[in-house]
Amino acid sequence: MSKPIEFSSTWSERLYRGIVLPGFETVFKRRKTFQFADELQRSQWWSEAEIEHLQRTRLVSLIDFCSQHSLYYRDLWSDAGVRPADIQSASDLPKLPLTTRETMRDHSARIRTEITGQASVSKSTGGSSGTPLRFTIDTEANDRRVAAALRGYAMAGGGVGTKQVHIWGGAFADQSRLRAAKEYVYSRWLYRRCMLNSFHLSDSNAEGFIHQINRLRPQVIVAYTNPIDMLSRIILERGVQVHQPRAIITGAEKLYDHQRERIEAAFHSPVFETYGSREFTLIGAECPEHAGLHLTSENLIVEVVNEDGQPTPSGEEGNIAVTDLWNRSTPFVRYLIGDRAVAGTVNCPCGRGLPMLRKVVGRRLDMLHTADGRHLPGEYFPHLMKDFAAVRQFQVVQPTAEEVVVKVVVDGSWSAEQAKRLRTLVREGVGDTTTLRIDEVQSIPLTSHGKHRVVVSYLGDASPQDALKVESVL
Repeated sequence: MSKPIEFSSTWSERLYRGIVLPGFETVFKRRKTFQFADELQRSQWWSEAEIEHLQRTRLVSLIDFCSQHSLYYRDLWSDAGVRPADIQSASDLPKLPLTTRETMRDHSARIRTEITGQASVSKSTGGSSGTPLRFTIDTEANDRRVAAALRGYAMAGGGVGTKQVHIWGGAFADQSRLRAAKEYVYSRWLYRRCMLNSFHLSDSNAEGFIHQINRLRPQVIVAYTNPIDMLSRIILERGVQVHQPRAIITGAEKLYDHQRERIEAAFHSPVFETYGSREFTLIGAECPEHAGLHLTSENLIVEVVNEDGQPTPSGEEGNIAVTDLWNRSTPFVRYLIGDRAVAGTVNCPCGRGLPMLRKVVGRRLDMLHTADGRHLPGEYFPHLMKDFAAVRQFQVVQPTAEEVVVKVVVDGSWSAEQAKRLRTLVREGVGDTTTLRIDEVQSIPLTSHGKHRVVVSYLGDASPQDALKVESVL
């Protein structure tokens, strides 16, 4: 076991981490985030056996709860001939049927539970599968997942109190001034995060982003993968000088080796990959050993399975299924998240007992490159579509630099006003010089592998191998 890498902290980090943020979150907002974050900081160093024991205890509790309070799971498992007592550990999960985004959407009323005194918050996601989903999380589970994200960033030196720049998806134009002001105060003054909207990044204004980074001199940059990769390319091509943070943390899109190399060459900083989703927040994160993704195993059970829901042999690619051990409001049990990974966990020389996922594959959302020099991350569209309840499914296709086609499958609540608003928001992203077509269709065909591609660009910076995987969708 190697000695864990420690990141030195400044007096301001210690002030925010020890006083300002705990005071705000614990005293003012009455959240348990920092209590849970402290627990996770300790449990990550437990042995693998101790973490497995913790998972077993929480899994048994979850299954018992669902069988009593969720009509859908009770019937589903009964029909499959499985009793709650049959599930005693993660190895028993393949006895249960898989669930999907369509399952959670179509049976939401019977999946959700209502317990007296159980407070919850509402969430929504456009998702990389292209099927929007709305769900609820009980407040304690939400605090636990935020705590897990804090720990994951801390592994990369981006712990609470560090000065950060986020090149991330921003709010859309219809956000109220009051809400925008609250978001600014929360991000900038409490969490010390300067938010730069990655949806606005283009060749023409890239140096404005670089200027902000140089002016703010963040200790950590957190970014969507494709925008920070594009910015790195510009830095290298133009020979621009840029501030060197202690770390760059990527998320939302798959990080490829060639992108990691380019980002590190541009910023002279180590890159840390994270993997997560709106349904679960942080699922896995890299530590300084860069040996794989440490899973948030105190909160989640992550499986890699074949099409029948059985474990995929180690070293082979399969579907990721996630079980949330804490969310009682909308329980997710063996939920196919829509991504794929190489099966088999590995041990990390850092000494953490958390199991590690070898490699996540197939998470990349294509980037759109428009004729006026914009480079729009594919994540823009799931981020946008999550606010349109009538959109059941969508797909964005860019056949040429001058044209973008948005296909939507909508329900009966779709209106001309919503269609107009959608067009306006998409237009903000792709610009005025791009021909935009929005088609209402009855269905969107899957690929030959049974997957739904959200964004398909024939112009992106894909490798020859990636290009061979693009399937005709027009």
